[in-house]
Amino acid sequence: MNRRRCVAAFAVAIGTTIAALGCALPSSSVDPVSVDDASVEDTHSQRSEQWSDLPTRHAVPPVPASVVPSAGQLPPIPGGWTRAAPTSGPLPSDMTDRVAAARAAAAARGADVAVSLLDRSTGDHIVADGSTAVETASVAKLFIADAVLHENPTPSADDLELVARMLERSDDAAANALWFAYGGDAIVDAVVARYGLQATTAPWDGNWWNTMTTPDDLVEYYAGLLGGTGGLSNEASETILSHLRAATPTAADGYDQRFGIPDALVYESGDVAVKQGWMCCTAGRWVHLSTAVIGPQSRYVLVVVSHEDVDYGTGSDSLNQVVAALPDTSLDAAVEDASAAHARETITEVVRILFPEGRIG
Repeated sequence: MNRRRCVAAFAVAIGTTIAALGCALPSSSVDPVSVDDASVEDTHSQRSEQWSDLPTRHAVPPVPASVVPSAGQLPPIPGGWTRAAPTSGPLPSDMTDRVAAARAAAAARGADVAVSLLDRSTGDHIVADGSTAVETASVAKLFIADAVLHENPTPSADDLELVARMLERSDDAAANALWFAYGGDAIVDAVVARYGLQATTAPWDGNWWNTMTTPDDLVEYYAGLLGGTGGLSNEASETILSHLRAATPTAADGYDQRFGIPDALVYESGDVAVKQGWMCCTAGRWVHLSTAVIGPQSRYVLVVVSHEDVDYGTGSDSLNQVVAALPDTSLDAAVEDASAAHARETITEVVRILFPEGRIG
């Protein structure tokens, strides 16, 4: 499957970062059902670097104080989000400082990180670069599943099996089959309209993984899924969430999909319903998304997006050697790629810095 944009123009600083490798996607005539899953790579790597507190480098907008009113006196939540039962604690009072520290630590590893975090009980919404545009990669499978269950309240057993494979194992072949069966680009357009998403657009090339979105729009989508404002029945919404709770440690292509939220929130007392996304390369960078509904009564929605330089420690190697080393996720999963392992560990450590206790609230 074609996920990669071919290198078109190179203004590259070879060394610890490879920042300006342009990629462009060739056209594809792949059979949507028989194609192998082509997400990305690598078994889970051990932490190879000592992470320490780093100075704040990015300003994070202030967040309202987290106050949980008494039962029966809960005011409306700005933005129209549906309130969750306050069965766990509010967000830590130093959350904005944690976000800034996590982003600074990621920057030291060659990554730009965006965060959007919603407490559905208090209405607190912490955002750092929440309007950052990002390819959805496999997170677009949420939209595909949504379309299947919205358009057909009683989908066939075959379609339900494809939805399960697509959400739990991030199976690209299953996603392809449903994408073409349910309208392709029209799927994204319909989800945008039903959920009122502001910055999500259909893919420029008709390939679901190139659907564009933002962290804030993904939070909005999850909030609508939980609150029933996107048009799905409670049963349909629970079908999606149950598959996300059952996400497998490795994807259908063998890629480690525990990075970010699952590996960091190991002591979370409530459910973690997670959908991950990954692909390479966009402007010579890995793209990783870790998205989830977390906690008792699905109180929290967290989206973390990372764009990290592809770096093999090539030093003085020639440009041709660097380009040749770039993983092509349109051809194989590159499961043992070192730069992918580094990028996964970056986003995992970001979440660990946000929540060093291994849980939210």
